[in-house]
Amino acid sequence: MGPQGSSLKKTCLCGMIAVSFLLAVYLCLLSVLSIWIGLKSGPQTGFWVPVLAGSFCFLLVLWMLLRLTRFLRSQMPEEGIIRIEGFQGPNQG
Repeated sequence: MGPQGSSLKKTCLCGMIAVSFLLAVYLCLLSVLSIWIGLKSGPQTGFWVPVLAGSFCFLLVLWMLLRLTRFLRSQMPEEGIIRIEGFQGPNQG
């Protein structure tokens, strides 16, 4: 794949990461709203259900976002790496 394809792939992967972050922010907002509604209706029976569901959803979304971001970043092509044969850097013997 040439330099044009590499750049397009990296741009698309960055776009996918941005869209996944926006979706995660939306889902986390709904989770926090669920927790807040559950805590606000504390004296009622079963107030813990929205708190538990919101907490579980919040943690699940963050876990999935971290896994997806790690996977997409591993698919990005490396750029700016220059390998010169015979050159020894400051940390190499």
